[in-house]
Amino acid sequence: MKLKRARLWLAQLVACSDRLGLISQQRWIAMDKNTHAVLPVLSERGSDESILVIAFSGNAQKLDVPVHEFFETTKTLGYNRILLRDPHRMYYHYGVDRARRDWPSLIAYLRREIDRQQPKKVLCVGTSVGAYAAIVAGHHLGADFVHAFSPPTKIGFDRESMREARHRVSRWRMSKSTRVYREVLDLVPMLSRYNGKSRYFVHYGAGHEIDVRAVSRVAGLPGVTTLGYQCDAHAIAIYLAKRRFLGHVLVIDNQHRLAELARTHFNGNVRITLPEAASVTAA
Repeated sequence: MKLKRARLWLAQLVACSDRLGLISQQRWIAMDKNTHAVLPVLSERGSDESILVIAFSGNAQKLDVPVHEFFETTKTLGYNRILLRDPHRMYYHYGVDRARRDWPSLIAYLRREIDRQQPKKVLCVGTSVGAYAAIVAGHHLGADFVHAFSPPTKIGFDRESMREARHRVSRWRMSKSTRVYREVLDLVPMLSRYNGKSRYFVHYGAGHEIDVRAVSRVAGLPGVTTLGYQCDAHAIAIYLAKRRFLGHVLVIDNQHRLAELARTHFNGNVRITLPEAASVTAA
């Protein structure tokens, strides 16, 4: 009984520390055995410090596939990485902890990390809610490349949006919150103001109705390439991993020919919408 009580007390202490940001201090933590995002911020130094990957987990606190497996499959284990999770399930509008409590403070933290590490290339990546976050962060940080797997592109508070929301309680809380960064609730106006640098790759299942509607809103915008695969999965990263394509996605040398690689790999069975050529001349 005493052991059970001690374990319960320890779990409550960790949860409280997590919420207050007391155990998410900046440090390098190996992710070899990590399957979920355990802390709000996890960092790992790779052998190739010229590339930094900033990864946002979704509400399942994963990148669809287990975290370490995701990085291994995408051949990015050699890159420096920062893995973020949203313990509040608020689309990162409440940040990740007390020190980074909203979008402006989270962006400021990531910008400091980029300045400190001085990578030659920065990639933002995320799945589902994390994909939405990757696009927001990539735009504000001027990341070189963004990979968003099945992102929502608008967080609406109208009745229809609330009904379709996967996490309705979080959406209702956001509608009442003053911490919500309203400038990024809809990605269309944000992406229409092209930052002159970032290239966005939006991956989705062409048979998933909600994701198709979400992605169609940003297709063709400056810097945005959408890739619709012949499946109805929301967890599109798992589909790509099973089809042995996920490993090609984040390889830095593939970024400027990814659409071509996708067409070849899937024998042309992929819906690709490219941005206007003029919109990516600065990339």
